[in-house]
Amino acid sequence: MLRILAVLLLLANAGWFAWSQWVREPAHAPAVRRPPAPRLVLAREAPPPVPGQRLPERPGDFCRSLGPFTELADAARASTLLRESGLQPRQRAGEGVVWKGWQVEVGGVADAATASGIIERLRRFGISDAYPLPGTGRDVTISLGLFTEEPYALRRLDDAKALGLDARISERQRTGTLYWIDVDVVPPAELPDPSTFDGGSGRILRLEIRPCDEAGRTSEPVPEVARSGAVPG
Repeated sequence: MLRILAVLLLLANAGWFAWSQWVREPAHAPAVRRPPAPRLVLAREAPPPVPGQRLPERPGDFCRSLGPFTELADAARASTLLRESGLQPRQRAGEGVVWKGWQVEVGGVADAATASGIIERLRRFGISDAYPLPGTGRDVTISLGLFTEEPYALRRLDDAKALGLDARISERQRTGTLYWIDVDVVPPAELPDPSTFDGGSGRILRLEIRPCDEAGRTSEPVPEVARSGAVPG
C-alpha cells in the first residue's frame, strides 16, 4: 500500500512539473512605453519667432554694396567719404546698363529737309541744342536735349509743344562700365546717406544700397591711389 502511495505521489509531482513548464501561460512582462516619434512640422505650421530673438549673424550679413557709379572719380570720392566714416571700402567694376538721363525728341519727321526747317525754327525760339539723330529709315528724329533732371526735360517738352511739335520724353540708357563699392558695416557702424555721395559733381547719381552678392564679398580693397581721390590711369 505504501508503495502504491509513493508511486502516485511521484506521478503527481511529475505532472505538476510538466504543467508548470509547458502548459501554464507565462506571466505577462510589464509593457514598455516608448516616447512618441516627433511629428513633422510644415513651414507654415511652425510657431512664430519669439519677439526680440535674432538668429546669429554671419560675417557676410554685414556686407553692403553701394552703387552703381558711372564715373570712376565719383566712386573714388565715395570711397574717401566711407573711410572718413571709419569704414574700409572695397571697389570693383563690371559691365551693366548705365542710365544717361531723360531724352526729349521729335520723331516721325518726313525727311532731312523738313528736319532742317524744324531745327531752324527751334533755334529762333531759343532751343539751340536741337540736332537730327542718326537713323536708318527715311523718317528723321530730332533730339531736343538730354537732361539729367526731369523738371528740365519736362520744361523742354512744354516748349516744343508750344511750337506745335509732337515731342515726347523717354529715359535714355546704354551699356557701359559700372563701379560698385563694397563695405562691411558691422554695428554700431552705419553707412552715410547716399545723397552725401553727390559731391557737387553736377551729375545725378542713382545709387542704391543692397546686400553683397558673391562678387561683392570677394572684392579687393580700394588702392592707395583711389583713396587720395586720384583716378587710376
